[in-house]
Amino acid sequence: MKKILIVEDNEVVQDILRQFFEPRYRVQIASNASQALSIIVRGAPDVALLDIKMPGLDGISLLKSLREMGVTVPIFIMTGYDSLQVAQDVLNAGANGYLPKPFDLLHLDRLVADACGTEALQPPSVTAR
Repeated sequence: MKKILIVEDNEVVQDILRQFFEPRYRVQIASNASQALSIIVRGAPDVALLDIKMPGLDGISLLKSLREMGVTVPIFIMTGYDSLQVAQDVLNAGANGYLPKPFDLLHLDRLVADACGTEALQPPSVTAR
């Protein structure tokens, strides 16, 4: 089973993402950069989702540190601070993608599935009566 690391300090967002992904992926949660590094040292995930604003080291700094350490897993940055400058900073730091909050879970699922080589959920079909 593929592993997803979610680095997010908001417990509500942690729970939403865990419940969404857990049936199909092994989900690991870190509330800050220090916990994330500890998890990654024990075994890199197949994909990582990082929040930008966290206590201590922020998501962009964590991303840069991971890339400097040679961690090559796909990393997507999630943020409530949506701006062109933030998007450029994130991509320049080595992220595979940028997701402004609130994000569409099916879009996030497609990104994760593509990164992991798994199948994305299909949106429910609507039939006319």
